[in-house]
Amino acid sequence: MEGGMDFSVNINSNSILIFFTAIIGGGIGGASASHFLTELLNGNLDIDLYEAKTIGGRLATVKIDNNEVEAGGAIIHPKNMYMQKFVKLLGLEHKLPNDEKNGIWNGDKFVYKDSSYYIVSLTKLLYRYGFQLFHLKWYINNIIDDFVKIYELQDAGKSFANVSALLSAMNEEFPKLLQISIKDQLLQAGFTTRLIDEMVQAAIVVNYGQETDIQSFVGLVALAGVGADLWSVKGGNKGVPEHLIYRNKNVNVIPSRVTKIRNVADKNAKQYEVTYINKDSTDPMTSDYDIVIIAAPLTSDHKFPIEFTEFPDNLAFPGAYQTTYATFVKADLNPQYFGLQEPLDGILSCDPNKTIISSVGEVSSVNGLSKTDSGVWKVFSRKPLETSLVHKMFSNIIEKKEIAWKAYPRYTTDVPLNNFKLHDALYHVNAIEWIASAMEISAMGGRNVAILAYNDFLQKYNYSLSIDIHTDATKKLFTADEL
Repeated sequence: MEGGMDFSVNINSNSILIFFTAIIGGGIGGASASHFLTELLNGNLDIDLYEAKTIGGRLATVKIDNNEVEAGGAIIHPKNMYMQKFVKLLGLEHKLPNDEKNGIWNGDKFVYKDSSYYIVSLTKLLYRYGFQLFHLKWYINNIIDDFVKIYELQDAGKSFANVSALLSAMNEEFPKLLQISIKDQLLQAGFTTRLIDEMVQAAIVVNYGQETDIQSFVGLVALAGVGADLWSVKGGNKGVPEHLIYRNKNVNVIPSRVTKIRNVADKNAKQYEVTYINKDSTDPMTSDYDIVIIAAPLTSDHKFPIEFTEFPDNLAFPGAYQTTYATFVKADLNPQYFGLQEPLDGILSCDPNKTIISSVGEVSSVNGLSKTDSGVWKVFSRKPLETSLVHKMFSNIIEKKEIAWKAYPRYTTDVPLNNFKLHDALYHVNAIEWIASAMEISAMGGRNVAILAYNDFLQKYNYSLSIDIHTDATKKLFTADEL
């Protein structure tokens, strides 16, 4: 295990047990869970991975006028170590962003616009927001320093039953951030209303389609990307879950939607019966498993609900997900609509109550072509864009496509502290999304569930564990050929 421990399992009975595992969901959470659990069990498992739509989940691309661009999760922070390691492991490449000029728009006017010259942009920022900008950067960096402690904890084999325990392990004060809005948190820290209502709100609107009444931790995650050297995966971020799943010889992908999970009372049988319907059939089928990992949202507002039967406790999943509309337009931006003399590369809304638009940005091809080669704009909004509005914002329209995402939880300061462990060997990766929703955080959730399942497996089957601690950070996860 990279930077951590080399787990070797000695089976007391001198026989090899194969554990039958179901993973429901083929996004980055399910992909990372399958990867880490395969590693921990030394390949002594068979995984059926159920995906109702497409492997990659909310990591997806869209093709518009022969340009393939990111449609879902688009950016990765330089300190996201799992995504960094996955890219290296799988032989993928980084794609760096183009230089961009952005502006913060309140629906009537621009309160700030980037210049082509860094020193001019910095001067304008300082004039409007003062030296609090440096304080905010310091404040965010302190949060990140505590956040990255999770890597060392997970390398050491630590797992957590719920999201509060995971946060507390990073910093015992972190759970309190779930109970106060980001606006109130920053006001208490001495930041001005102008900074919060403009710059902070713009970051939250573009990242989560919500406003500064969301809980503080997710608000700070949104701010962590401001000014960072963000990147993406060449060919599309979806390449990470695709390769993690399809290169793993222990994984069998089943293109089906799961409708029911039944707890089997017979202790001599496998513990869970999974009912599913194949994409090409209407007849339900069943399979039995020792371990079930759900790597998909379970709130009632999702398209494919799962029924849980014969469990001792009622499994309820409160909360709802925010719908974000991503509209892709091959066209020329009409700068006059926004009161601009010349186009910007990105327009960030800081008052979405005046307009349904959250952001407008010119995007480049996932294959590394520059924006001038693509000429494709992505508009995030909280409602569908009417055709008349699209024609006001753009001219010379060649093509338009819209995707509606249940993109991330609807965040409040009343966070449902969902458990990662739902039953004896039933786990939920997406419980971590109530902390914040991001590629790296889903990967952390996948690894946490893999460690939980592994530790339960050791206890249940009386296995002995021998540990060889590595102090360097060079121990491999798997090579691409071994997956």
